[in-house]
Amino acid sequence: MPKKLLCLVTALFSLGQLNFAADYYPGQDSETAVLVAKASKKDKKSKSKKAQEPPLEEDEIVGEVTAINVERSKNDSEGYFSGISKAILEQVQKGSPESLLSAYESVKKASVDYQENERVLVFIIVEILKIVWPSQTQGLNLDSPPVPARNAYTGAIESAKNGIYDTSTGNADFLANALPSLVLKSPVTNRDYYPEAEAHLKAALGFSPKSVLANYLLALLYSKSARNAEAVDLLKIAAQESKAFEIHYLLATCLNALGRYEESKNVTDNLIVLYPSSIELLKLLSRNAYSSGDYNTAERYALMALQQNPADLEMVLFRAKIFVATGEYLKATSLLDVYAKSSSNSKDYLLLRSRVQKEWNKNTTLAVSTIEKALSLYPNDLEALLAAAELAGESGITIGKRTGAELANQVLAVEPDNQQALSFLIQTLAQEGKWSEAYASSKKIMARPNPSIDAICSHTRICLALGYYAEAWDKAASLYNKSPNNEKAVQLYVESMVRTGKSAQASRYINGALGGASSSMKSFLLYQRSFLAADEASQLSDLRSAVIANPRNSDALFRMYRIYFTKQDYRKAQYYLRQVIALNPNKQQYLKLNSDLDKLIR
Repeated sequence: MPKKLLCLVTALFSLGQLNFAADYYPGQDSETAVLVAKASKKDKKSKSKKAQEPPLEEDEIVGEVTAINVERSKNDSEGYFSGISKAILEQVQKGSPESLLSAYESVKKASVDYQENERVLVFIIVEILKIVWPSQTQGLNLDSPPVPARNAYTGAIESAKNGIYDTSTGNADFLANALPSLVLKSPVTNRDYYPEAEAHLKAALGFSPKSVLANYLLALLYSKSARNAEAVDLLKIAAQESKAFEIHYLLATCLNALGRYEESKNVTDNLIVLYPSSIELLKLLSRNAYSSGDYNTAERYALMALQQNPADLEMVLFRAKIFVATGEYLKATSLLDVYAKSSSNSKDYLLLRSRVQKEWNKNTTLAVSTIEKALSLYPNDLEALLAAAELAGESGITIGKRTGAELANQVLAVEPDNQQALSFLIQTLAQEGKWSEAYASSKKIMARPNPSIDAICSHTRICLALGYYAEAWDKAASLYNKSPNNEKAVQLYVESMVRTGKSAQASRYINGALGGASSSMKSFLLYQRSFLAADEASQLSDLRSAVIANPRNSDALFRMYRIYFTKQDYRKAQYYLRQVIALNPNKQQYLKLNSDLDKLIR
């Protein structure tokens, strides 16, 4: 019999593990078989003595024995943890903070002098609680007895704490499959181990399908992989078994990522009652409110988070984003200046700064320069490409030597169904007068369930430009019937009546609505009525009234330019065109028209 094997058999005998050693060394000579058999019999007689025997000091032997202990057959329901109550092991497999704390107390009460596997189990329980469920263990005095030797279980935990996915545990039982994935709670960014971790966590769920720990860890892996719908399904299972903050917080985060804002809000509204000071929860509440368009609530929660940690640059930038969305550019600029002192190359910072430069400073050249810097630092980032596509489409100029359509198509090459990219593509094509191409792209958006009001308005105006009056009227009338109090729906309805030749109907509606209309709506209605006027004097009268009601009505101003240009009164035409340019300084088409007028006037 080989010396090393003989040494191992002796060690196994000392630890009382010879009853399964033959399973791992099949096909040995008869001497080995006899030794194993004799040792096994002797082992049964000496069980009362083994607890009093001193632990082995040979690290190599202990290591080999431990590895064998972990790699027990799946058919063995006890394995390394044999002798420990099945109920306790089931609580550990469940893995919720509640069940782990119960198991912890049970093992501690049941043991005065711990067996080795009991020491290891207590260590595992304490480490899972600290790593996975920190919110549930604050203030608790959790301690574990010294572990006599590093084994595959404890090694997997220590590796996970160091950001390493440990593959040495095997897959003999629930814990061997689940423990390596504790690394998901570390800040490590490496994802190479994700496929293996997914397979092991699914194997763990095979041992315990309702395990809170395994469902949560697999959901965490899915959320990190942008598989949020799958994560939500697993988290709902875990949430039924535990009220742990970590489960419900991740559930709300995944729901937010899926655009299911109301469901996310329901979860966070319950959490904030229990955890009113959680900065991470306040941040999520702010993001969720922002995504829902509730900017006041978003700003309130962002401010609460910053009050607890004024140095949180992430929330400084997010608060600037809120102010940009509400048009409070002065406040946004102040926050962007604060952020820039620490970082001026952040993608989000560059995109917000460009937006402020375009909207507030009216400096298209500077905005383009900032976007181009973002694209140079993040060349394949979809958000940066979308921002560039929007700016290029609005201004009619190239960014990074690409048109708005080219930038939008670059996004669509990666995400063919990206609605923002499709919208920007349609906007660019419409501005270029490529109505048939715009129509083809717009049909893709209209084919989706519940297209937005903006999408319906855009599609209807494309139909009007192409002379598809029946389709345009159908869309406009349908939207108005569903949302008669929505200003965009009303304006589209009126515009469609005018453009499709329903002059009498349009005139009655406009005259009836003018009395109680707001200034902006009154201006719009008068502009549309100018198309129904029988003579030029009446047209100009309605247009002048429209500009008086709303001096920023560039449509009315531009129509006045067109009328005077047609009359060859170029100076008056330029007067109105320059007002249009003042309102739309980024529009290259207006600048070109003004340049042409300069030549005519000279």
